[in-house]
Amino acid sequence: MRLYLVDSSIFVFKAWFTEVRHNRRGQPNQAFVGFTDFVHRLLTEQAPSRIVFAFDESLGQSARKTIYPAYKANRSPAPAELKRQFAWCRQWLDALGLANVSSRQWEADDLIGSLARYHRRADLPVAILTADKDLAQLVGDGDLWWSYLDGRQLDAGAIRKKFGVEPGQIAEQLALAGDKVDNIPGIPEIGTGTAARLLRKFGSIAELRRRVDEVATMKMRYAARVHRALIDHDEMLDTSLALTRINCDIDAMRAVDGTRAAPEPARLEHLMRAQDLGAARLARWREYLLGAAA
Repeated sequence: MRLYLVDSSIFVFKAWFTEVRHNRRGQPNQAFVGFTDFVHRLLTEQAPSRIVFAFDESLGQSARKTIYPAYKANRSPAPAELKRQFAWCRQWLDALGLANVSSRQWEADDLIGSLARYHRRADLPVAILTADKDLAQLVGDGDLWWSYLDGRQLDAGAIRKKFGVEPGQIAEQLALAGDKVDNIPGIPEIGTGTAARLLRKFGSIAELRRRVDEVATMKMRYAARVHRALIDHDEMLDTSLALTRINCDIDAMRAVDGTRAAPEPARLEHLMRAQDLGAARLARWREYLLGAAA
């Protein structure tokens, strides 16, 4: 048995970029439909008894933007048509009796990190369903980072092999190298490979800072330039690390253990018809609900 923690926004966005379709009111709904297809596949293939879906809210301000206003400033805001579908996705999960969470201050990554911290046990490892490399930092022994739609699974050993560092060092690797996707600056001259090499030698950013002069004599290309960059841009490391490190201390997640509630068939039927899911999807969900009630 596992605790399934779903980085929901990634699956909604993936469906958003598929062929446009519309509900009975003529509103685009492909993100909602694709997300419900994913949820059906997950529930029927894995039959999780404990599961939580974490969502990002579209905010002008957040804990990380307070630290660094340019954080994710390279991203366009979600259009109204997509925001509407996020709300429908959460209504759908509510009607299925599935826990879903969001925060006006913290991102889905932080909610997932806190859920993992408070509810994983030796007999209940976590499976983090995502495509985001940042969440690999949460993977402990027995846990999985799982890109569900393409089947890629990484345990702690596979993460070490892929990234060249321990899962717990990934936040520091990203702080050193930066992350263009999230507009995190990092240190010039340092990419993910060089960051991994530094962390394997020094263990942590704190130890790297204490022994920074040793970098100049390391047997690696551009060692002198890396050494100089670390000194010249040292002040950015604290900021970058505050952005890359997932907050696993959100107290509100203590009460969210992912236990499933009974679905509401009448509410689901109404949502399916309003969204014009079609005969095949209606039949598939009705069959699922009959099995869930048995």
